[in-house]
Amino acid sequence: MADLTHGAVDSLLGVLSAAIKDEAQLLGGVKGDIQFIKDEMDSMNGFLLHLTKSGDDHDDQQRAWMKQVRDIAYIAQDCIELYMRDLAPPDAGFWPQLRHAVVLLRTLPARRRLATRIRDLKVRVRDVGERRQRYGVTVPVVTRGRPAAVLGGKTAGELSTPLVDMDAGEASFENAIALLPEEIKSVTKAIQTALAEGQHEMDQDSSTSTICMEMLLRTLHVSPQGQGRVSKEELDNLRAASGSDSGADLPKQVMVLCYRKLSRDHKSCLQYLTAFLEEKSISRTSLVRRWAAERLVAKDDDKQSYEQAAEMCFGDLLFRGFISPADRGAAGKVKSCEMRDLVKKFVSEISKSENFEGSQLPAHLDNQLRIRHMVAKQQKIKHKEPDQQALQDHGICGLLPIPGKEDDRSVSAADRKKLEKSIDKQLNHLRSLPRTYRLNVMDLGGCRGLKKRHLKTISKLVTLKYLSLRNADVSGLPSQIQALQLLETLDIRQTKIHGPDTKRIGLRKLKHLLAGDKNPSSDGEPICTVRMPANISKMTDMEVLSHVEISHGNELSEVGGLKKLRKLGVLLPGREQDIKDLRREISKMAGRLRSLSIWIKKGTLSDAASLDNGESDGTFVTPVKLESLSINGMGTSGLPSWVAADLTSCLSKITLCDTNLTAQKLENVVSRLPGLLCLRLRRGSYKEDALAFRAVGFRALRFLLLEGAGITKLTFEENSGPRIEKIVWSMMMNADGAARASATGLEHLPGLKQLVLPEGAIAKHPKSHVIVIRRP
Repeated sequence: MADLTHGAVDSLLGVLSAAIKDEAQLLGGVKGDIQFIKDEMDSMNGFLLHLTKSGDDHDDQQRAWMKQVRDIAYIAQDCIELYMRDLAPPDAGFWPQLRHAVVLLRTLPARRRLATRIRDLKVRVRDVGERRQRYGVTVPVVTRGRPAAVLGGKTAGELSTPLVDMDAGEASFENAIALLPEEIKSVTKAIQTALAEGQHEMDQDSSTSTICMEMLLRTLHVSPQGQGRVSKEELDNLRAASGSDSGADLPKQVMVLCYRKLSRDHKSCLQYLTAFLEEKSISRTSLVRRWAAERLVAKDDDKQSYEQAAEMCFGDLLFRGFISPADRGAAGKVKSCEMRDLVKKFVSEISKSENFEGSQLPAHLDNQLRIRHMVAKQQKIKHKEPDQQALQDHGICGLLPIPGKEDDRSVSAADRKKLEKSIDKQLNHLRSLPRTYRLNVMDLGGCRGLKKRHLKTISKLVTLKYLSLRNADVSGLPSQIQALQLLETLDIRQTKIHGPDTKRIGLRKLKHLLAGDKNPSSDGEPICTVRMPANISKMTDMEVLSHVEISHGNELSEVGGLKKLRKLGVLLPGREQDIKDLRREISKMAGRLRSLSIWIKKGTLSDAASLDNGESDGTFVTPVKLESLSINGMGTSGLPSWVAADLTSCLSKITLCDTNLTAQKLENVVSRLPGLLCLRLRRGSYKEDALAFRAVGFRALRFLLLEGAGITKLTFEENSGPRIEKIVWSMMMNADGAARASATGLEHLPGLKQLVLPEGAIAKHPKSHVIVIRRP
């Protein structure tokens, strides 16, 4: 618990330091109060550091005091962030400075109220500091064991192959133990034996001992840092426990040891998952952004973002076995995760214990769970027997089906009232919370019955950093959304929020604006999305902008100036000047752009428009760090030639639709990309009906997806695509057309594991281990 409290105080100290630097902007007296809070928190932080080093066995007085410190740290950070949000320096020029002065005058009463709250916090901080001395909260003696040796000092990220193959069973454990240094091999082997014997004696699930042993081995093999090192004495204690009366609890003791070796960031992020104990799966991207919004992770330096730190934490928890892959994307990256039942139970218990909450979850996790329960109950109202496959497709969890156009019509008036009442009940609960309570994250993904009045209420939750309305039946954003000045993620994908709804958004802290009414598909329907915000140039923290509609070149020029932007998705006219403007802005972002998605409005493409134009004059700079490229609607100009010229190492995923790619360009450009892992060809992306993979091409390709591309013959020569693992082939044609489809040369693909074919297509000579699936 000490390290979690330490993390909260560390985060507060960063905010306090930044606020003190802007002392000229502070009202009289506030600077002194903030300085006092900072000094007191500095002293408490040192004490917490000692508690962290002493281990996790803290008495009730220490735990109660740490909970008080953590609560104050959260409240103080929110107050100061809100106080400082309107004090950002204005742009140069008379009118921007005048507008800034008006904002300062308008927010003066609110800042005075916050100043009063900060003064009250000063008194509370003083009381908590004195309470530690009054009740004799002291630092226990630190006991240090001799560190156990580790495998080559490698970190989780540096281990390229799994240490434990769950499918290989005991043999895999033997191999992993053999890699350990001699001094701990016998102890580890004894623990493995005790876990297996205890499993039979207690009639436990066979997976219990396997999971615990897997996690222990991974903990031993990860390079330790500070308190993360496993001591020889700790391993001996585990072995001794296996022969005592408490031996039946050995799996839990093993998991406690693995948990104790996590950093404070890892523990915070893991405990956050207790809000999703009933979810089928959890989206990686959404989870990482939520961790970042909650500030559960700390940045190593100013160059690292909170999201990058959270991404590293996700990878480490995945490696250590606390979370497991639930779904992988086309390029093989884990897209969603899950917690095994044994881990779920352990994390739930440890969270309640460490947060000193008895049998209840901490307030911030309990409220997240309330929101998710509300949405889940709505689904039971709408879908008496929900489609299980659809339940797996939603973003943050596996509870919510993606709504179709007929969904709203299928809800009766009585059910609609129930949906609205459920939202009212949840918002009333949030309004009843103490004024000092902070809510950083609100995920209303899949929520039905949302009205503008609900969004106006949500806009009063000014501490929000993450708001997801994805798949909700909301039709617009209220002007009050501007009050969410701390918002970092706004997800309005698959909603009816279109056109100018985002035009006047001026959220300066916004990092992720995610829009568009549908995912790119092969059905030929145009994408509908929102307009580019008019103040986009002032959103200097923007990292992901996808997908937004651009109507003229001036909007594009503002996008190119966003220094942190790494993912861009645009819908724009196909006029020659528009494409030229796009090329210019791609050049500006060449050194930082990781993902680029280009949609051309249907029926607007000019014959002269090309992503290749202007290359010979030396003005175009290739985005050499680009990892993912999607092009929809570029017609005959298709894939630009600079893809093969410079994107030789980073580009791993290409998606094409309506690009009329020729067989020659496929062979001369695409097949030569050494890092290409995933190729997705959609409707109109390929000119011919036969697709042939020649020898020595596509050396890294693992996933091939043909979605309505009109291809009827697929051929693989020897030594072509040696690493292809999965092929998904679907067609937009009648049964006769599908019956003419054939795939030959499959015997030349040694890595092929799964082949999905349209019903009636012929697959010749796939190897015996290949799973063949037929889809109508």
